[in-house]
Amino acid sequence: MHSVLCVLVSLAVIGSARRVQTSLGAADGARAWESENMELNLNGKISDAELGLLNLKNAMRDPSLLKEMAKSLRHPEGRAELIKMMANPKFQEQSKRLADNMRANGVFAAFLEPEFYARKEDASKSLQTLMLALNPAAATRGNAARTASADMSALDELIELAESTPGPVQYWDPLKLSEQDFWGAGNDATIGFLRHAEIKHGRVAMAGFVGYCLHENGIRWPFPLSTSLPDYSSFEGLSAPDVWDATPLAARLQIILVVGFFEFWSEWSTALEADGMVHHMSGGKPGQFPAFNTFGVTNPFLPLPLFDPFGFTTDLSEEEKATKLLREVQNGRLAMIGLFSLISEARVPGAVPALAGLIKPYDGEVMGPFSAADAGLPGVSAMLEGVTGIFPWLSK
Repeated sequence: MHSVLCVLVSLAVIGSARRVQTSLGAADGARAWESENMELNLNGKISDAELGLLNLKNAMRDPSLLKEMAKSLRHPEGRAELIKMMANPKFQEQSKRLADNMRANGVFAAFLEPEFYARKEDASKSLQTLMLALNPAAATRGNAARTASADMSALDELIELAESTPGPVQYWDPLKLSEQDFWGAGNDATIGFLRHAEIKHGRVAMAGFVGYCLHENGIRWPFPLSTSLPDYSSFEGLSAPDVWDATPLAARLQIILVVGFFEFWSEWSTALEADGMVHHMSGGKPGQFPAFNTFGVTNPFLPLPLFDPFGFTTDLSEEEKATKLLREVQNGRLAMIGLFSLISEARVPGAVPALAGLIKPYDGEVMGPFSAADAGLPGVSAMLEGVTGIFPWLSK
């Protein structure tokens, strides 16, 4: 109810602004029904609150007006105008009288019932439009969401998603990355890339954070992971980053190759199309990973889908999937911060006071997959020489 009231007041503000333009003879771009409503308002036949309600009803079939409302509220002037109107005793009285009349006549209840829209043309789209405006977090970058907000840019969707996310920080982009055009692919493609990268790195960070904590607490697999290392004695006393350096070269190369294959598969258009997906930079859903059913052939010997191998999300609605994805993004962000706090404390003891004395130190290069012991590999020596000039402490 509170959300509906905010939308109502916001549309009244837009109508009020249009009304001022009309009085000045400059209502460029006003819709036909909007002009009629403003004319009634100017002649005193309907109040500002009634103007907002009429605009809301018509906006159900005009997503561009809801987009215009959201855009105006992202600016301080728009928010100030909204607060000013909500604090106006006259408008409060009008809204109360309107709400009382609607409640007495049962109009408001009917206005919010799905049956109300079933009697209208483009019913599902109208209801979808209102739901998108009242709960932007339910919007995804999949085809369904794009149908409901076809004229919304990826930046608009990103801002609305961020502002509807719980937490003290809403939309925050100090580097203006979401306004860039990477590789000349367009802003929508850039935002798709950024969102996919955040989700993917968040998933890796969650696994890394858990793995780091398990090692630091001495928790091991009950079986050896390598024939050359029959037990874990060679890892005792090492920090988690040191474990990577102490792992046999063949094992590390296998890990890198497998991760590289997954990266290739998630970007390969043929694999995406075979699973009915679109690339995240071409309007597809960020965070998706195609199943191993290339060319439409389901082979029982192929591995299970990595995203949901046991089909737990098969029966979930799009809204439930969007909610779970939002939670995953939030947990991923926290995991990235947590993992780097552990690594920072290991590399520079005392860098994270809360972890002082709790993390084993590490004196290697946390961003380098290979060390001087792997100089026999092609390019490793050149990589280490180049990095030493940037990070001189590595030569100590």
